[in-house]
Amino acid sequence: MAKALRISVRPVGRVDPADLFRSAVRRREPFFLDSSLRGPELGRYSFVGADPEGWFRSRGRRAAWAAPWSEGTRTGDPLESLGAFLEALPEGRAGEGARPFSVGLAGYLSYDLGRTIERLPDDKPRDLGVPDIHLGLYLRHTVVDHIWGEGFRVAARDVPRFVPPPVPDDLGLPSEPRAIPPLDPDAYVETVVRAKEAIAGGDVFQVNLSQRHALPLEGTPAAAFRRLRSLTPSAFGAYFDLGDHQVLSASPERFLLSRDGSVETRPIKGTRPRGRTPDSDARLAAELLASAKDAAENVMIVDLERNDLGKVCEFGSVHVPRLRALRSLPNVHHLESVVRGTLRKDADVRDLLRATFPGGSITGAPKPRAMEIIEALEPHRRGVYTGALGRLPLDGSIDLSLAIRTATVVRGTAYFAVGGGIVADSDPWGEYRETLDKLRGHAEALTSDRMEVTPHGVRVA
Repeated sequence: MAKALRISVRPVGRVDPADLFRSAVRRREPFFLDSSLRGPELGRYSFVGADPEGWFRSRGRRAAWAAPWSEGTRTGDPLESLGAFLEALPEGRAGEGARPFSVGLAGYLSYDLGRTIERLPDDKPRDLGVPDIHLGLYLRHTVVDHIWGEGFRVAARDVPRFVPPPVPDDLGLPSEPRAIPPLDPDAYVETVVRAKEAIAGGDVFQVNLSQRHALPLEGTPAAAFRRLRSLTPSAFGAYFDLGDHQVLSASPERFLLSRDGSVETRPIKGTRPRGRTPDSDARLAAELLASAKDAAENVMIVDLERNDLGKVCEFGSVHVPRLRALRSLPNVHHLESVVRGTLRKDADVRDLLRATFPGGSITGAPKPRAMEIIEALEPHRRGVYTGALGRLPLDGSIDLSLAIRTATVVRGTAYFAVGGGIVADSDPWGEYRETLDKLRGHAEALTSDRMEVTPHGVRVA
């Protein structure tokens, strides 16, 4: 590991993260980790930066990276390649009073990285061609603390002069992606029927299925993200412009927070829309809390997450401080649980990701068999969708959201997937309609058109 970095943190007074974002998009490869839905527990900070001074990208077993302290390529386990890259970077802490502010890596891990963890087949076409991992090395950014209402410029000092080379052509996106078309309604319903047959046969308790839609983007990806954060504010919003593609997310769900030896995940299972009146809203919330089906799904995933964390946490430290708690967002009510543990001292980022990725709330249980069923029934790779988005700071912490309610933009088209958990008593057509209800608001934001849900899909109203 290189010599530790010195990190400076400079207060800049009150700043609007939306203004910072407007400035950042004029620069190279901007990112915005956006807590537009703010609160003291979740959504306290927003991070804005641009002009990365390095990168790491992998696809399948091929990885490449470049940074002021290391450049290289490697073939093999991508998490081992990521670990080799991380080991070559210096440690960088911003001090005890500014711990969340450390500089470091920001980007995503795609769902398809899970193929190398759970040993899934790798023969499905890479129709969009997005990488399995892309992380930019941002050594300067601005942090907005929404509780104190202040911004801070954070920067690494004494960094060697370095101009990062471009990503190799074989790790870039194809010039003309050949996107697999979405399933028609009957075909999607048939996948639900087949998933229920696997559940009835005892193969799996639950499986999450999704369908992906191609939406024509209105304006620039940055303009679409501004609409998305306005219409669907979230604690874990994210925007990444990676040059050859962009990622826009309005995720409500934390995948992993690891800091100072403590690890946390917050699986969400169970959803109801918000009511139009206070009485109807209270009724829908009470209905969700009383639902035996939603409670069973939530507990099932909590058990899966406890098992995953137990692989890398101190014996007896994994616990559930919150189970099936109501979390009300502007558009929906959710049931959210919190699972925590103490990371073993011999476990590192590779071990933690290998034990937990991808998140159980977007696969089903048991995870390996659920992923095999997803592989058999969904016609396309998931790509970024249901992977993870966020930061791997140089202080050794991890802060990642689950990449749901997330669009991948490739040459002006936003690929947006929606899905849900299938259980034994799921109604196939009901599951299909639920995916359309989840799609509508985000489709309106991305396309800037008013959408209407019909029995045959979502169309411009």
